[in-house]
Parts: sequence; structure tokens; C-alpha cells
Amino acid sequence: MARTRTKPDIGIPTRKPSQTEFTRKEKSVIQKYGTPLQVQQYLRSLPYNWESHTLRTFREVVRCGRANCIEAALSAATIMEQHGHPPLLLDLESADYLDHVLFLFKVGGLWGTVAKSRDVGLHGRKPVFRTIRQLAISYVDPYV
Repeated sequence: MARTRTKPDIGIPTRKPSQTEFTRKEKSVIQKYGTPLQVQQYLRSLPYNWESHTLRTFREVVRCGRANCIEAALSAATIMEQHGHPPLLLDLESADYLDHVLFLFKVGGLWGTVAKSRDVGLHGRKPVFRTIRQLAISYVDPYV
């Protein structure tokens, strides 16, 4: 049975999907990519999704084999949740209203990200940041 938990900030019950809810191909991806670095490499291997205004789920990313930044972040969250990481996302917005969405993870008390972008400087970060603020600041130069 899937574990149910409540998001503390908004009180919406959520649950981790069980392995039985994934297709064979999805399970294969989840099993093959078990660390943030491996997930980053997987997402980097996929072509960028240039279609405008799409919001594909992990299932659709696996099916079609490409992703934009939010689709990659959602996919990373889905994969890494199966390996014990909470599904945390961070949305950065520039002055010209271009969002960049990242999957956040914490290892050994330090924060890192998994991300995909048209710009390689906006891809993921190794877990070397003590705070989420420090991590976000690392995106300022390549993002702005």
C-alpha cells in the first residue's frame, strides 16, 4: 500500500505512487536512474522539447523521449521520490517572466538540483549548497 502524507504548507494529502502504477518502461527508467546525478544524465540525454505550452508528465516524457524544463523537473521528482527523495520543485522567474523549474534534493545536509534547459548553464547543480538561497543565487548569472 502506498504511503500517504500531508503537505505541511497547504494540507493537501499526497501519496507516493506504488511500483504497480508504473508501466514496464517507466519502471525500467526508475530502476536504472537511482541517484540525482544519474537522473541528470538521463534528462540531459533527451532532446529538448521545443513545443510551446506543453506540460508533460513523467509518463509522457518516457513515452515521447523529450522534455522541457518543467517536464524534466516533474520527471526527476517522480523518479527520485521512488528512491526516497521528497518531490521538491523550485520555480525561478526572471525579470522577463521566463520561468525555470528545478528539482531540489538534499544529500549530507547540502542542496543540489536536477534540471534541464536550452542553456547548459541552467542544468542541475551538485549538492554543495548549504541553503536553497545559495543554490538559487548560483543560477543568477547564467539565467539573467
